[in-house]
Amino acid sequence: MRNEKTLEMTMMAMFIAIIVAMSMIPFLGYIQVGPVAIVTIHIPVIIGTIYGGRKYGLVLGLAFGVFSLIVAYIRPGVADVVFQNPFISILPRVIFGVLTWYIYKGLRKLIPNEPVVIGLTFGLATLTHTVVTLSSLILFQDSIEEFFGPLFSFIAAVMALNGPIEIILAIMIGTPIVRRLKASNQFSLK
Repeated sequence: MRNEKTLEMTMMAMFIAIIVAMSMIPFLGYIQVGPVAIVTIHIPVIIGTIYGGRKYGLVLGLAFGVFSLIVAYIRPGVADVVFQNPFISILPRVIFGVLTWYIYKGLRKLIPNEPVVIGLTFGLATLTHTVVTLSSLILFQDSIEEFFGPLFSFIAAVMALNGPIEIILAIMIGTPIVRRLKASNQFSLK
């Protein structure tokens, strides 16, 4: 029992450290392309959630959101101004982390092929992250439109440009990592 708790705490700390490093190292977690960034930090959140379950999704999503907020203040870009609001930077990432677990769990019930489940989880969870984060912008539509013009045009542009790139990156990077870790037979707590 004690060894399991130690392992759980160690793995959680490792995933959080990866999220912190990706947040703070320029062009690693946020690849700036013009006024918006292609986000890759959601990948370790998905990996950690598949590993540890809903609790990991919640904590890793929170870590992702908190460091998104910190980065928005430390090195603000044009679009980062909106992420200085915790309801846009933190809350959607927590929701995304928890929903990722339910996506993975639901797909496992529907599809018997684990590699397909893992790939679909990365794709659908990344799409969920994009949709939940961009949907939170609607709450602050007036202040956002001051910076970017019509909000729905901004959301459509980000969905069309960033969405597919982030989904492809997540599937290409995350799926082989999780498959290899699962093959080690020491990957899953749940």
